[in-house]
Amino acid sequence: MAEKPLEQEMATEDHGYAMTTAYTTMLIENPDTVLRNRGPSFAVYDELLRDDQVKACFQQRRSGLTSASWHVDPATESPEDIAAAEFLHEQIEKVGWDDVCDKMLYGVFYGFAVSEIMWEMTEQAKVGIAKIKVRDRARFSYNTDDQLMLMDNISHPMGLVMPEEKFWTYSAGANHDDNPYGQGLAHSLYWPVFFKRNDIKFWLIFLEKFGMPTTAIRMPEGQMANPQQISKAKQALAAIQADSGVVIPDGMVIELIEAARSGTADYDGLVERMDKAISKVILSQTMTTDDGSSRAQAEVHFGVGQAVIDSDADLIADSFRRGPATWLTNWNFPNADVPRITRDTKPEMDLSERAERDSKIFSLGYEPTQDYIEETYGTGWERKTAVPVPSALMTDGQGPMPAEFAELNALLQGRIDHRSDQEKIAAAAELFGTKYQAMYGKQVERIQEYLEDSGDFETFKRHMTTMMAEVAPSESVQAIQNATVVGRLMGMLRGQRN
Repeated sequence: MAEKPLEQEMATEDHGYAMTTAYTTMLIENPDTVLRNRGPSFAVYDELLRDDQVKACFQQRRSGLTSASWHVDPATESPEDIAAAEFLHEQIEKVGWDDVCDKMLYGVFYGFAVSEIMWEMTEQAKVGIAKIKVRDRARFSYNTDDQLMLMDNISHPMGLVMPEEKFWTYSAGANHDDNPYGQGLAHSLYWPVFFKRNDIKFWLIFLEKFGMPTTAIRMPEGQMANPQQISKAKQALAAIQADSGVVIPDGMVIELIEAARSGTADYDGLVERMDKAISKVILSQTMTTDDGSSRAQAEVHFGVGQAVIDSDADLIADSFRRGPATWLTNWNFPNADVPRITRDTKPEMDLSERAERDSKIFSLGYEPTQDYIEETYGTGWERKTAVPVPSALMTDGQGPMPAEFAELNALLQGRIDHRSDQEKIAAAAELFGTKYQAMYGKQVERIQEYLEDSGDFETFKRHMTTMMAEVAPSESVQAIQNATVVGRLMGMLRGQRN
């Protein structure tokens, strides 16, 4: 067994730990331009989650992940690998795997995620997981040696290097490995949300200003210099807003100033456009959150959104497998390969579609097992008993024929004869088609010449009339007569069978 893992909690909330590791390397600054210009704190991205569209879309992405069932598969069928997979399943089920994955998925939103593994020794003297605490990423940085640094310790304001095999981290969205912080969805969401919020602010001002007409009083110019008259006018305006009836001095004219423009399409259109931009950033499509134009397009958009959820599941499972799952396996099962954690994110196929697919597979000669039928369509199904076919029906009618199968035999024989007739007709048609050039080739060539030489329809008509008056070659007439006779004979024979 490898060196015993560190069980002590490192990133405590009260920062009450002591660690002798010194800060020796420079920190890597997060290159996110929004955080640099709007403030280094992730609080600017926290505000984005208050937007209704961001909240709904990201919740759809999270629930799509956590609602899918998960399982741990051994790397091989060896007893050691199976034991390692069962142990890992037990450990992550105990700590609430869905809740952990839901919190860790926020790393896709912010760019990276950090969680601390609280190790413990089990009753079987194995290293187990007591808890997985997803930490606030704002408390951590990376140094130039790609080491995770805790930055909020009072005793070590320059940061502390966190021990290996203690923290599970991953980053997402960056286009190179030199950025350990990644680049989250929030970076691309900042401006759509910013424009949307400001648009709504101006929209509310517009509604307040033009939602109801503004009251105005017109006064003679001589009264405008009299403070008492102006005071009376203001009192009248206040009374109009608050009272059901007012007294207006003689000489004052009250008017209602209404908006010179109407409608709110400009504001509403911008909000809708920004909502679609938010949906595309988070879900890579819009029709699972907004109205679609057709079912076909909606199905395509659903498939795109499903691919995003599949990617999230693979990202989290792969990062955990390369980190805590590998450490656990090496400590407890040194001869085993690391198990795989997967989620069944694919939506279940509709039963009608599955039945149609199974029917097509059955027509190819494959038959489903009883276990497959019960697993797919539920219990309560029994295989239909096959009707035995007498050997007399499998031959050319030789041998004794039981009376109870006479009608069935006639039906089967009729189908065989009908298929034979069709094959013969097809063969005759194919043979007749090979004679086409000999019988009609010269006439077709003449018609093509008439079309090329004739300058008008009347000339072409005269040529065709002359050709139709000619006597057809005897060999062509004989071939058509033979084909007609053969067709009639086959029809008569078929009638006799029926």
